[in-house]
Amino acid sequence: MREITIFWKRERLALNRVYIATEIFEKIVFLGYLERTSTLVLAFVRGICKPGMTPYDLDESDDYEVTEILSEPSEIDPAWMFVLNIKHPLTLLSAKIGKLTVKPGSCLNDEGLFYIIRGSPLSIKVVTTAARMMLKPDRISATTISQVDFKGNQILSEKQMNVLRIAYSEGWYNTPRDISLGELSNKIGLGRSTVSEHLIKSEGKIIQYFLEGDPALFGEEMDGK
Repeated sequence: MREITIFWKRERLALNRVYIATEIFEKIVFLGYLERTSTLVLAFVRGICKPGMTPYDLDESDDYEVTEILSEPSEIDPAWMFVLNIKHPLTLLSAKIGKLTVKPGSCLNDEGLFYIIRGSPLSIKVVTTAARMMLKPDRISATTISQVDFKGNQILSEKQMNVLRIAYSEGWYNTPRDISLGELSNKIGLGRSTVSEHLIKSEGKIIQYFLEGDPALFGEEMDGK
């Protein structure tokens, strides 16, 4: 599993269909998917518009359609929260490819567009190749995802990590399994129901993490590194 950040400067985006977003927003952040199929991508986004602009100005482009405004700017928060139907070719390509997702925290800010994708090496290669063909990126950086991602971001507790390590090493995830739940429980030194609960919760968190991204990034600023 790999994570790639593709970055375009704002001035370069003027050469591509994405330019309309630079005209409307000072900053816009992808927070997660509401629906994602090979033909439909509904994204939950947060955006701070330039003076006199609103998210609905995106509707001028065939690549975007605002389907619902969730909240408007206020004295407390200057941002719009809304649901966006994204029809841009790169987004639809990413949705069609298996084992790949766009990570929450991907954003357009004053520097440019940070498009963060996570998935298998082959899937990432297809999308990065397409991105280069559409508009040459200013920078592409890669990061390997490891257990530190889960531990450091507190996605899994130390006890959950320990249960997963032992389950994996003992062949729990082999097909067919090399160990029963009872045998695994004895190895770990915990009751069957406790081990089962740890496995179910850990697997659910990992699946959510890879499909939706790091929950710590929801609504947070991105440092642009």
